[in-house]
Amino acid sequence: MPTVLIIDDDKAFRNQLHALFDHSSGFDAFVEAGNSAEALKKTERLLPTLVVLNYSLPDLNGLELAQKLKAIAPELQVFMLTTHYSVEMEKKALSYGITAVFSKLDDLATLVANARAVCGIEWPADILRVFPP
Repeated sequence: MPTVLIIDDDKAFRNQLHALFDHSSGFDAFVEAGNSAEALKKTERLLPTLVVLNYSLPDLNGLELAQKLKAIAPELQVFMLTTHYSVEMEKKALSYGITAVFSKLDDLATLVANARAVCGIEWPADILRVFPP
């Protein structure tokens, strides 16, 4: 089962993401990091399947961190969250190897659905009745 690494300096927001992924999402484990240095160490040690990172971090921006993470694990799926989404930012993020960009201001259930898709997780039958993919 896939492991998700959530990287954000806001503990409350990490908890919110963790709760979204934890609710019958099909992911095996969740790991959190509050800064880039911690994220790099955990990526080297755990080799997660998916990283969800905030663009604004105290020590590196999300684009720089994504490059470093992809150097450790080239096949790593990386989702970036930002409060200042724009098409230009998304194009730049994709050029850095980021899989997808999401606004922190939008419904984050979309992020989880996309995470399931890129990690190849099928929806359980009971969830399909309530939330079709």
